[in-house]
Amino acid sequence: MTAAQLLGLFGVWAIAVISPGPDVVVVLQRALAGRRQGLATALGIVTGLSVWLAAAFAGVATLVRVYPQVMTGLQVAGGILLAALGLLGLRGWWESRAGRADDAGHAASTPPQAPPRADFTRGLATNLANPKALVFFGAVLTPFLRGGSPVAASVAIVAGMIVVALVWFGGLALVASHRVVNERMGRLLPWIDVVASVLFVGVGVAFVIGALARVGAG
Repeated sequence: MTAAQLLGLFGVWAIAVISPGPDVVVVLQRALAGRRQGLATALGIVTGLSVWLAAAFAGVATLVRVYPQVMTGLQVAGGILLAALGLLGLRGWWESRAGRADDAGHAASTPPQAPPRADFTRGLATNLANPKALVFFGAVLTPFLRGGSPVAASVAIVAGMIVVALVWFGGLALVASHRVVNERMGRLLPWIDVVASVLFVGVGVAFVIGALARVGAG
């Protein structure tokens, strides 16, 4: 692989990683709740990206192109998962709202924070819910890695891509959880949670409808 090809690969990858989507939304949402929550979510997302990258290298992307029904099944499952995450978020918002109403007139109590593994799982599930990443990774990586590239070089490229994703999502979590940002946006967190949850439900339903529409068209 030439230096120009390598630069092109990482340029495309960087654009894909920073593009707005559910991954960015969930990191911002959880980082506003706290730095630990944001970083754990970012780590979960990068772990999901690593799984899709490994699957692309293992040839799963080719399998999906040969058997489109596999992609349909993955997309339906991912859509259901995203919608479920959104509904759980809405339920949590409603319960916290009811709790604040019950506590009216009493001393305010700090709600228990979920352990980091819960936010890690949320980030992982959010990323894995989008199977289109597999097709994208296969399309992006194949032109650069065809022709018998050494295994060590391929591993180094994937490791570099993971580092880029980790720097972006980790940096995003650190910025969003900064004290100044939190002071300005923290009071809006309940409504940010609502908007993010509704977005997840909408995207999840759209995934399912799109997958079923392709089945009907076929």
